[in-house]
Amino acid sequence: MSEKKIRDVVRPNVVDGIEEYDNPLPPWWVWLFNLSIVFAFVYLIWYHVLDKPGLDEELALDRQELAQKASLQKSAMMSGDGLDTIVKDPKRVEEGQGIYVANCAPCHGPSGEGTVGPNLTDKFWIHGGTPDQVLSTITDGVPAKGMIAWGPILGPQKIESVLAYVLSLKDSNPPNAKAPEGDAY
Repeated sequence: MSEKKIRDVVRPNVVDGIEEYDNPLPPWWVWLFNLSIVFAFVYLIWYHVLDKPGLDEELALDRQELAQKASLQKSAMMSGDGLDTIVKDPKRVEEGQGIYVANCAPCHGPSGEGTVGPNLTDKFWIHGGTPDQVLSTITDGVPAKGMIAWGPILGPQKIESVLAYVLSLKDSNPPNAKAPEGDAY
């Protein structure tokens, strides 16, 4: 038999002729164990004694904050001054025209006169003619009528540009315009 290590100490209990050594645990394991106990106490105090928000509450707060920012941004854009700025900005209207021609013209016509989709140049609107309602229609689409939701595809900046272009089409009277549909706005 080989010589035993000095650290090996035989425990006094022997079961079925099997001897058991009493070796110390590795230092890294002892440190990890002690740190986990310290972490448990800190966790207990932080979340249960001080009542700090947990992950679910933090996620809910973050989502609420994001929704507030989005609604503030939307309301700022849709205020009279914000809308006037967008509609009067020739770059935004030009950008919107390019996006409109690429995505909307097959249904609404190249000049907004309406083909499969409704006429966008008159004062009659099926799903509402206020800037908020038009924005909502472009963003969310009208699946029942075959219009897809463009919001996830184009994003807010391009949607605003398309909105600026569509609002600039009002009273443009293109040739072969489709008959009025919806309510007057």
